[in-house]
Amino acid sequence: MKKIEDSPVNLTTVAKMWGIAPKLLYVYYRNYLSSYQQDMLDRIWGSNMIDIVDKITGDIVKQRPVYIAKPENMGPIMAIDDKQIGKDMFTILTNQKTGKIALLVETLKIKELNQAISYLGDTTRKVESISCDMSPTYLSFCEDHFPRATIVVDKFHVMQYVINSVKDVRISEKNRLMNQLSEETKENKKTKSKNDNDKQILSDLELLKRSRYLLSQSDEGWNDYQVELMETVFEKFPSLKKAYDLCNDFRKWYDAKNILKHETIIVTELKKWYEKVKESQLDEFKAVVKMIKKHQENIVNYFIKATTNAIAENINSRIQRFVTNNYGIRDKDFAMFRISKYFS
Repeated sequence: MKKIEDSPVNLTTVAKMWGIAPKLLYVYYRNYLSSYQQDMLDRIWGSNMIDIVDKITGDIVKQRPVYIAKPENMGPIMAIDDKQIGKDMFTILTNQKTGKIALLVETLKIKELNQAISYLGDTTRKVESISCDMSPTYLSFCEDHFPRATIVVDKFHVMQYVINSVKDVRISEKNRLMNQLSEETKENKKTKSKNDNDKQILSDLELLKRSRYLLSQSDEGWNDYQVELMETVFEKFPSLKKAYDLCNDFRKWYDAKNILKHETIIVTELKKWYEKVKESQLDEFKAVVKMIKKHQENIVNYFIKATTNAIAENINSRIQRFVTNNYGIRDKDFAMFRISKYFS
């Protein structure tokens, strides 16, 4: 049977089932039913710390706990990601095969992460592949501490940049139309005395509004009504069709079916996509191309290692459900104790 602290149980729900006051159950759960108090006495919990240093004086101003540091949870395929828990930001290092957290620390700063990783010892040398986003902090951290690992920039984060470029084109079209409205209609769109031009603009704005979520999806998932709607949108807004087609082309390039292709072919196809972006003359895509070129090697590594941050994102979602089910993080240290027991 699982120990009580190993469960993501909602204490309020259990209290109602047992017919006792939630606060009373919480006190017994924290102080007697779980191993929280004993683990603190035995220094099993709360003993790993990182130093917070004053930037000017270099003095240690306080210490912060490393909530999870488990060398036994390290493996060949890892992922690193950030996560907001309560009001605070954390870094989470997750084993992609087991789904267990190896490192959980309340910081996104490279100097503090460098301290925290020391608790994992030489198990970092086990890592053959590590996925992360394009954060300079995480990329630098992975290069410094996982010398044998191939760094894979997470597919989801890259794809999101491209999708956001399509959204930017839609916003540009929306702003263009808004600027064409008469002042009277701008001030009160519900006014009945609209001229024909304003009526047409408002109709086009409604089309853009209805297309918002479809633009972030593959057209393979559209139903007949959605296909008809988007055909109308693309006819009205050719620049939006260009943007969507570029996004779709990139999505097809990034497809898992292409993992078996040779790296040279993958890179050649990506360069062809760069050319398509250039020909489109869409300013909204310039920044995303610059970003992809900067991280091209680590992005292309996806086709070699076939890994993403999917497991890490799943862990993040489960932690969020835990926090939500327990009405937030009121007793922070005990909440982190429970998270460490359940997720590591």
